[in-house]
Amino acid sequence: MAYSYLSRSSYNGFGRGRGRSQAPSWAYGRGRGRGQWSPVPMRRPRGLRYVSRTPSPATSPRQSPSTSPTSHFPVSPRRGSHPSPRISPKHPRPRRGSSPNPVGSASLPSLPSSHTNNLLTPSSHSPASSPVEKHDRTITDLTFVFGKNGSAPHKGGNHSRDASPKVSPSASPKSSPKKSHVKSNGSEEQSNAHVVIVGGGYAGIAIARKLQGKINFTLIDPKERFHHHIGALRSAVRTDFAKKTFIPYKATFGKQFKQGRVKDVKTSDRTIILETGETISYTHLVIATGCTGPFPGRVDDTITADEAISRYNNLAEQIETADKIVIVGGGVAGIELTGEILSAHKNKNVTLIHAHQHLINDDVLPAVRTKLQEKLARYGVTFILDERVKNLDEVATNVSKPTTVKTDAGTEVSADLVIRCTGVKPNTAVFANNLGGKVDDSGRLKVNELFEVDGVEHVYAIGACNDVAEVKMPRHSTAQGELLAENIVRKLDNKEMKPHTQGQLMMEISLGPNAGVSQVKGLILGSFLTKYRKSKDLFVHRFWKKVMKQEVPH
Repeated sequence: MAYSYLSRSSYNGFGRGRGRSQAPSWAYGRGRGRGQWSPVPMRRPRGLRYVSRTPSPATSPRQSPSTSPTSHFPVSPRRGSHPSPRISPKHPRPRRGSSPNPVGSASLPSLPSSHTNNLLTPSSHSPASSPVEKHDRTITDLTFVFGKNGSAPHKGGNHSRDASPKVSPSASPKSSPKKSHVKSNGSEEQSNAHVVIVGGGYAGIAIARKLQGKINFTLIDPKERFHHHIGALRSAVRTDFAKKTFIPYKATFGKQFKQGRVKDVKTSDRTIILETGETISYTHLVIATGCTGPFPGRVDDTITADEAISRYNNLAEQIETADKIVIVGGGVAGIELTGEILSAHKNKNVTLIHAHQHLINDDVLPAVRTKLQEKLARYGVTFILDERVKNLDEVATNVSKPTTVKTDAGTEVSADLVIRCTGVKPNTAVFANNLGGKVDDSGRLKVNELFEVDGVEHVYAIGACNDVAEVKMPRHSTAQGELLAENIVRKLDNKEMKPHTQGQLMMEISLGPNAGVSQVKGLILGSFLTKYRKSKDLFVHRFWKKVMKQEVPH
């Protein structure tokens, strides 16, 4: 198909007569004069456009443009003029819908006749070539243009035709040699390895996802679903949110997940024993049992996910009916629950009692604590700081019932509903028999910078159950799990393991779906950025779709 130009007058009134005020802003560009407009693309010559015409039957598509009046190159509409220098005669603009001509097309750079003949004509010493063979040799010769697999070649590589790989004329595209699957010594060790992960919290699923498809592992947890407890406090206020915080293990890990409870560990035999009596051997044992805490911040692993969802919905109804609510605990859980309640029920009378002088802990910047307290004060929250509740064991929690909360300083607060958000404890009691001497005073397992339990080979502890001196939060647990997965692979490949290093604290504290405060590497972010970082959906979609590779329920 050939191309030529038509003048501006063929545009049915568009062109020289239209002023600048009548033309869109994108119409003014290089090559056009003031007050002139044309709907053709910018790179075409001024006042001209392409139109196709059928080439003469006597004209060969490989005929030189200098000898063919109906060549593939643009022809100026004015006698004696030349095509615009902005359109190269070797690279005409192809007509939309026209079929490409990879062999001998004028749109490709001209090649020497000898090279073209060698490219298209089989050599005298080779057998007769089929059209498929010609096509294969053509694509091979053009590898220097497109790179391997159709990608652009690297800037620093050799892109000459002679440097491109040669394909035999008789070779088929499917006859290329396959890659070798012979395993090295490290890969053989990986195939024989079996990593047992006890605990399916944030650290447990992080290491399991990194090992998936690389090393055989078994993930053990008493629950049938992963509890995304970052969204637990919103589940206690909004009845439609709890079901989004429980994600099935089986759909992600399949047969590599086993629901059960570990009864004992025998490090000498490298085996673990479940409550059912089943024994599972391991080459590497990873303890990621996390922490336990009061409802609603945590869920007891003795109940099913459906029972937990029912408890959350019931608490949401209790909060809706109560007028005076007392929250015991001014850590992250207590602050976020207060924000969730007041964002959904603005007329509630909420009192926050904290045993320390400042909210949260000393790991965050003082300005963060101040900003949080100011935001909650604007919501109408009453603070009682540096006082400890002394009758907490006598008060019914999570039940709408009139009661009186008493502190050690003599303060008495009447309440319709009391919710406990006190601290959590490490879940390491099951390892007291064989690893009792490896636990510190707070109940956490002692580990080194590689997460190895002190004095025990091939046993690791990650997440909130170890004694690593950093804030116990899901982000840090996930990072520890991913690093340990990488180190186990490196160890099996006889490579040096990477030690754990602490970074700067990053913490987002939500105060409902539209507010919050964040500390990111020494910077303090307000509600606008915290909303899009965390508060909007509390990472629910991220864990469902990106981590667990499942669809979010509606």
